[in-house]
Amino acid sequence: MTQKSSAMSVASLVLGIFSIVIAIIPFLQLIALICGVLAIIFAIVAKNKIKADSDLAHTNGTATGGLTTGIIGASISIIAVMILFSFITATNEKINEFEKLDEIIKNLKPEFNEELEDALDELDEQFDNFS
Repeated sequence: MTQKSSAMSVASLVLGIFSIVIAIIPFLQLIALICGVLAIIFAIVAKNKIKADSDLAHTNGTATGGLTTGIIGASISIIAVMILFSFITATNEKINEFEKLDEIIKNLKPEFNEELEDALDELDEQFDNFS
């Protein structure tokens, strides 16, 4: 007599593991989040089928593993997306600060610009000598 298998349990485990692996690859976090959420949904559906059919009781561990890995994968991808967005926002703010500084320097008197460029050249020379 062969045992019944639960495709939903296996699918949830595979998607959960895949979401964890993909979540650590830059710019693929959205795919990891989708896979993690699907793993959670499939695991819940599988657990409900297991409760309804006692012949599927042996697949409960697979469904639990799918649920766990789905939650971990989705969590990692959410954290990675938050870190990525904070990095992009901080970088954008710094770029805006440099653009404002460049505009201020352009609006200075021409003779001061020459003095400033001379001072920067002197600093560059000192830095080159230091290296």
